Amino acid sequence: MPRHQLHLDARSPSIIVPITAGDLTQLEQQAAALADDPVVDLVEWRVDLYEPAPARSGAAAAEAGTSTDPGPAVAALEALAGLLPDTPILATFRTTAEGGSAGITDDAYIALVASLAATGLVAAVDVEHRHPRAARAIEAAHAHGTSVVASNHDFDATPPAAEIVARLEAMEAAGADVAKIAVMPRTAADVVTLIAATESRHRVAGIPLITMSMGALGAVTRIGGGTFGSAATFATVGAASAPGQLPAAGVRAALDLLG
Repeated sequence: MPRHQLHLDARSPSIIVPITAGDLTQLEQQAAALADDPVVDLVEWRVDLYEPAPARSGAAAAEAGTSTDPGPAVAALEALAGLLPDTPILATFRTTAEGGSAGITDDAYIALVASLAATGLVAAVDVEHRHPRAARAIEAAHAHGTSVVASNHDFDATPPAAEIVARLEAMEAAGADVAKIAVMPRTAADVVTLIAATESRHRVAGIPLITMSMGALGAVTRIGGGTFGSAATFATVGAASAPGQLPAAGVRAALDLLG
């Protein structure tokens, strides 16, 4: 069983801080900066940004000097968990299809999810809802007692509220333990669409939701999302991992003011 369980509640939204290190030295530096920070509830380790992690395959891997072996990622996770023994970790390999920095084969994706879950060192793994092997990845994580955050990102637009609700519903139906969606607003009305969809789904959902409208226009959802049913927000201590993330200290102050 994982040493940390994932507990999310919209009544008291958690602050998740991304770790964006490209190598072990950066990983150690970023972890040290977070180790005693009281505003951090969880960290999200972006495995795709870590250069020794699995990426690409075959001829492309040989040319780039990368590997599909999950071993280096597992070793880095062990180091990270040792530096942050009291902080739950969400492990995320964000593919290029969802705005990540590295490609990965379907088989390597499942192997990576399974290997990270098998360590017992992560509270949850991210599984992209639209990944062609999402169901297998969810099964692989659950086989090791590890929770799954199903995710979907739209960096170009905000879908209609009904579509946002449908995606969140489908994530729960697929067996995810948390449903997450991030969309890009073009107008203030788009932000309202995301908020309305969140509130609508939250009323009937059986799992926690994490929703956000990205960029400066959607920043209000990163602070006030809990009011409408979002159980966590992503904030920064150092480098951001997505448009519109706000400094964690300021987000904590705002959340305290709100409730």
